[in-house]
Amino acid sequence: MYGSPKITYQSPKIEKDKSFEKYLDYQITRQKNIDDRAIQAKEDEDERTRIRNEAGAAGYGSYADNIQNQLNAGLISFNDAQTRLEGYRAKYDMPAGDRATALTQNYLENILPGRRDTGITAAYEEILGRAATPEERQKATERFSQGYYTNVKDLRDSLLKGSEYQDKFNKSYLDNYYDTMFGKQDKTADGKQTGVRTFKFDKNLLPSYGGNLADRTKVSLPNFADQFKGTPAEIEAQLQNVRDSRQFLYSAGLTNLQGEINKETTKLKNEGQKELQKIKGQGDLYKSLVGTFSF
Repeated sequence: MYGSPKITYQSPKIEKDKSFEKYLDYQITRQKNIDDRAIQAKEDEDERTRIRNEAGAAGYGSYADNIQNQLNAGLISFNDAQTRLEGYRAKYDMPAGDRATALTQNYLENILPGRRDTGITAAYEEILGRAATPEERQKATERFSQGYYTNVKDLRDSLLKGSEYQDKFNKSYLDNYYDTMFGKQDKTADGKQTGVRTFKFDKNLLPSYGGNLADRTKVSLPNFADQFKGTPAEIEAQLQNVRDSRQFLYSAGLTNLQGEINKETTKLKNEGQKELQKIKGQGDLYKSLVGTFSF
């Protein structure tokens, strides 16, 4: 007797999907390449920085000497010199070293004292118009050393506020006005202002009267000088006299002219009246003559 045939089922063979593994391998390789390039870039940059810093350090001595020469010549200030050296060292990752110390020491010992001394000399000559005394020079030097003066400008400001400058040169708005109007103040032998001015006056600008003014008005005009000397108030009083005299002369001239006009008018009026009387008299004569005749 035959039995049922035995059937054996074999499932199809499916290959394992390795695409994800390949993707992971790709990502790992890619990231490694990126990291390697970054490491190489940093190493290259570090090498360039090292080479640049070495070159900068090699040239620092010449650069510092050039800065020192400019400072000695007065082309740059000490602060500017310090700033430039600090900037150079920062650019090339350099420590301060001895150069910065030498710059400061040279400035304080050799440059600054001479500049201060020159500044003291110039300040007294330019502001007070004289040389500083040994005592004044010593006092100014001490104030620089103690920090009371930080620069020459502080000294100049101090001189401008001092009594000597105030007495000699300081002027108010009114003083400047008087200088413009009446001339500069006279000064004493030691240069102090006296408050007295000399005002020059041209008396030829005054009008003149053709007739004998004294006989007509019984007023005598002053004989003004060519200049007035005094305080502004005194000069102004003199000028007011000039104005009054000028006005008097004009008024006298106009009054005299008006008098002459009135005189001539009266003369003409009187002569006219005489002519009228004469004509009237002749008319009456003719009338009486005509009346003697009978028609």
